[in-house]
Amino acid sequence: MKEAKYKELFLFAAKAGALEGYLYKRRRVEPLANWVDNISRMYDGLSLEVKREVAPVVAPVLERMLEYGNRELDSGLKEKLQQLLVAAGKAG
Repeated sequence: MKEAKYKELFLFAAKAGALEGYLYKRRRVEPLANWVDNISRMYDGLSLEVKREVAPVVAPVLERMLEYGNRELDSGLKEKLQQLLVAAGKAG
């Protein structure tokens, strides 16, 4: 297995997804809770191997989410993202 295979894939997907989200015109924006729940569920479904490899790049993304969303995220959503951040720290 190539070293950093999952890390590079995560970074590509994160950047592509952010650009898609920036450019896509929506009729209706989904609630932030849906976005956070989806991210949490998807992360939980990753294998331990993948979690370990992406932890160094996932953690900074989660930290930025918390920083950028400080005013928009309610306390429950912040807590979910903080739990993900802790899980990413433990995986790494």
